[in-house]
Amino acid sequence: MTARSFFASLIVAAVMAASVAWAQGAYPEQPIRYVLHVSPGGATDVMARKLAVGLEKVLGKPVIVENKAGGRGAQQMFELARAKPDGYTIGAVTSTHIGAFNQTLKQFNIDSVEWITNLVEEPYLFVVPNDSPIKSMKDMAEAIRSKPGFVVAGFVRGSGSHFAWEMYGKAAGLPKANINWVPYDSVGDAVTAVLGKHGQATIAYLDLVKDHVEAGNLRVIGVMTDKRMAQLPNVPTLREQGYDVDTSWQQFRGIIGPKGMPAAVKDKLAKAVAAVMASDDMKKYIDEASLVVDIKNPAEFTAYAMKQDQLTKEWMRTLNLVR
Repeated sequence: MTARSFFASLIVAAVMAASVAWAQGAYPEQPIRYVLHVSPGGATDVMARKLAVGLEKVLGKPVIVENKAGGRGAQQMFELARAKPDGYTIGAVTSTHIGAFNQTLKQFNIDSVEWITNLVEEPYLFVVPNDSPIKSMKDMAEAIRSKPGFVVAGFVRGSGSHFAWEMYGKAAGLPKANINWVPYDSVGDAVTAVLGKHGQATIAYLDLVKDHVEAGNLRVIGVMTDKRMAQLPNVPTLREQGYDVDTSWQQFRGIIGPKGMPAAVKDKLAKAVAAVMASDDMKKYIDEASLVVDIKNPAEFTAYAMKQDQLTKEWMRTLNLVR
């Protein structure tokens, strides 16, 4: 055996040994950083911390949550970009990221990270004050057509909820001139505006409106899903009411990582997350938070992110939001 072939065989052996080590589950061998794009206390932060506790049990290593809020995800994204793609730094992701990649964070895109797994979805709900004469999506369409000045309290233009409204508007053939989209700093602020009668309708998530619905202050008139939500069995979907919208457009929460992570590490993380999400503790939290579990493996989550990115670009062009 020549020296060259000897060293070549050593390299092959080393690669095979590394592959076996991954397969045998050597990862993780140290704590994992879980970097968030939000401040402590919010829904994404609470869920991440509950997930981290479960992951520690499944993976056998500490999972440390770090909040890197700021710049609509900029601080977190720079942190992920600096990290080694070894699986010891992961990050939270929501549909807000995809919107930011196409507006304020153009130095990043969906190919800048690894899409490890989706966790949950939060379907968009169409909401009006409980004393409103509007009882259905068709009622709302008729109210908008009847005269100009229909006020929709919403999140900022270019947000996921804004696009959801525009999808309904297109399906219903609504005259844009009759609609006044009033932007607020958050979906929660928009809900508060409708409660205060500063808007005739809004688009929100179940966890933000369920208490107000139960108290008799708000009414959900439509859900942007394929089938009715278990928490709102009497509220028909938009399609049931005659509006063909893309129900893949959802607010989501998932996990990403630095570009270049080994496939075996991504798969192990995704499986560990799925195990935690199936635990009794997480099931209880998911139910209390009125979320919809939607686990996706790395390949499925990557394909989903690509579709969401395409839809975002299309609607940004439609609404003249492209800079």
